[in-house]
Amino acid sequence: MQKKAGSRVRRIGAVLMGSALVAAAGCQVPGTATTAPSPPVLDPDTPPSATPPWSLSELYNHPCTVLGPEDLTRFGITGPGGPNLDFGPSYCRWGPPHTAVDGLRMYFAANIFDRFSYLEEVKRDEEGFRTLDIAGRPTFLIDDRHATGHRNCMIWVQAASGGLFQTEYVPRPTAPGDDVCDPAIEITTVIAERIR
Repeated sequence: MQKKAGSRVRRIGAVLMGSALVAAAGCQVPGTATTAPSPPVLDPDTPPSATPPWSLSELYNHPCTVLGPEDLTRFGITGPGGPNLDFGPSYCRWGPPHTAVDGLRMYFAANIFDRFSYLEEVKRDEEGFRTLDIAGRPTFLIDDRHATGHRNCMIWVQAASGGLFQTEYVPRPTAPGDDVCDPAIEITTVIAERIR
């Protein structure tokens, strides 16, 4: 019995020693998955490439890059985007000044910190929640309807490069029968096709 126990201890020691040597040498066991490093977050002074596709890390400090002047004209969004980089996730806001009562406002946030599945679970019980695919990616949205009649559509899309992005479409004013999520989905689809 004691001979068996000593033999077992030697085998366990050999396995542990072999594992330590493999780890120290930096070797990988064939067939094991490794996670690719996340793309670096670009400094606010370093613009992303001029043409898509972009990773969310490239857009994190440059969220207004995702829509160009032609897009804004096409979707009826006024004014150049104004970035807000003060806290994460950073975002871009397009639309009339904050003091304006009416007008279309559009927001885009590159979120490299949260997990899509976690946020989807948290938001699932909210009124107006539904899932869909945008550009072949898992997506959920909330068609937000306030008692005051104010409407907006918030959309979260999973990104292949890690993280997720969020858009928010806020038209003012809205009529009771307006579908605010159809145009929001159209704009979000354009954005999703530019993000890897």
